[in-house]
Amino acid sequence: MKLPPLVFNKIVKFFLFVILEIVCVALILNNSIVQQYKIMEGIRIFNSFFWTKSNNIKTYTRLRTINKNLIEENQRLLEQNTNLKEFISKAQGEDRLDKVLSIIDNTQDSSLLKYDFILAKVIKNTLNSQHNYLIIDKGLNDGVSEDLGVITPSGAIGITRGVGNNHSYVLSFLNEKQSISAKIGESDIFGTLKWDGKDIETATLTEIPLNIKVKKDDIVFTSGNSSFFPSNIPIGKTVGYTISNGTHKNVIVKLLQDFRDLDYVIVVRNKAKKEIDSLSSIKPIGGV
Repeated sequence: MKLPPLVFNKIVKFFLFVILEIVCVALILNNSIVQQYKIMEGIRIFNSFFWTKSNNIKTYTRLRTINKNLIEENQRLLEQNTNLKEFISKAQGEDRLDKVLSIIDNTQDSSLLKYDFILAKVIKNTLNSQHNYLIIDKGLNDGVSEDLGVITPSGAIGITRGVGNNHSYVLSFLNEKQSISAKIGESDIFGTLKWDGKDIETATLTEIPLNIKVKKDDIVFTSGNSSFFPSNIPIGKTVGYTISNGTHKNVIVKLLQDFRDLDYVIVVRNKAKKEIDSLSSIKPIGGV
């Protein structure tokens, strides 16, 4: 294809300009020490900029790997700690001390463990509706099933409601249909913790008796009164309370877990869940 004369002339002029510029730079480098220094300094600054950016990218990638390793270690320690607490609460006398120590020693006796923990990465996390949810990268192939609790070391996140082969749908705690059994401090008095549908940083713990003292910054834990979540997982801190109908306290709780910063979560598999759920579904016989 023949180029029009005007286009051909512009191309020739452009390449001629580039060639002349290269010749000029070469002459300057060969004949002027000052100009040579300035040009080389500019090249060094240019290279330094890209080296810095490249190093930042490598550091960021390395930090993500380190962070994932720390999360996995945190999961292992949480699993060990939770199962240890469960076992110690039931242990009676020195005859079971060896079994307690076996749990501490890398949890060698798996028959004593009440919970399994599965680390999962959050693929999607909604925050802008009354019915928020998460998608995680673990499913049936990884041992996840429906109706399992999902936690982090800083809170209860939700419950699995739909499970595929490799991914799962988690009903978020930030959902008006979701609630958690929780308690204040080490007391055995529990109530229902529920999101108010407005502020993603706070929730309300209801049904707390009037005689229970509530101080600012008391820690709120999971109560363990369900098959979804282990007991004593920290959820939040008390901010204050109101009295409802003159019968109980509604406690305002600031959540420990920032739901905007969910990268990894832990799926909790209660080994006794099926048995607990089957017994809970038995209807009482009238007159007994």
